[in-house]
Amino acid sequence: MFRLQEEEELTELQSDRSLKLKCNEVSPDMFWLSIKAEFPLVAAKVLLLQFSTSYLCEQAFSCLTTIKSNSRNRLLSVEEELRVCLSKIRPGIGELCKEKQAQVSH
Repeated sequence: MFRLQEEEELTELQSDRSLKLKCNEVSPDMFWLSIKAEFPLVAAKVLLLQFSTSYLCEQAFSCLTTIKSNSRNRLLSVEEELRVCLSKIRPGIGELCKEKQAQVSH
């Protein structure tokens, strides 16, 4: 969350028309690096946020390559499996197995 000083910087940043134009002219990385001296608190958070989001993207690609490997290329849809791989919630496989009765052969 933002502290009071960070909120003040953010408000000032949002009201500056020249910065809005500059934001549209350069890449996001270059924009935040160029205003880092003027708005250090907000810029630091934004620059850190970019690293965390790229990490999640890299993790998704890694999971996808594992899912779509040569041994598993018969999968038609990977959305559900990718969602499970990227979820922070871990399934309780042991608990699920305890709740179900094993099927006996006839």
